[in-house]
Amino acid sequence: MSTFILFIAGFFFSFIGSIPPGSINITTLQYALENRIKAAFSFATAAALTEYLYAAIAVRFQIYLTETAGISQYFQMVTGSVLILLGLFNLFKKPVESNVQTSGEKRNAFKKGVLLSLANPLAIPFWLMVTAYLQSMGWVEINGQNFWIYVAGISVGTFCLLASVIKLGSRFTAIQDNSFLTYKVPGLIFIGMGIWSFISPNQ
Repeated sequence: MSTFILFIAGFFFSFIGSIPPGSINITTLQYALENRIKAAFSFATAAALTEYLYAAIAVRFQIYLTETAGISQYFQMVTGSVLILLGLFNLFKKPVESNVQTSGEKRNAFKKGVLLSLANPLAIPFWLMVTAYLQSMGWVEINGQNFWIYVAGISVGTFCLLASVIKLGSRFTAIQDNSFLTYKVPGLIFIGMGIWSFISPNQ
């Protein structure tokens, strides 16, 4: 399998998975609005590296499960169901207030990025499900040789989304206020993936 496809798959799902407002992109936006651009990029780098760690753990665990007899045959059905639930959660989730305010905080941005990202362990089950789905559908094939390419795509996708937040600045608040873009589009993508897993001939 092409390493480019693996990288793009990780990048794409990381990018869209980071769009809904959360502590990471809201804090990045806060730095940008305060014109603390270096701090913003430092924070984004820390968040991307932590995502790299969480994704690596999740993908390794997923590879182990799919290689375990009696488990791999159920993965497509389980991941399809979870992705549909995740999509429904996004569709019916109420928009959250970003509450972006000027802050006199002096803490190191990189350290803050690591701490906030570590406080988001939901990244592990998210990547476990997404990776299991992609493999069960035959869209990617992850092994010891290309494992790090896929995880690198995930990390770069997270960084690029946060870099977009920095560049867009105040315009990103308008995007966050658009519930169709921030919640419904990712939700519809996940629901579509889940439904496809049940009707796919690979099932």
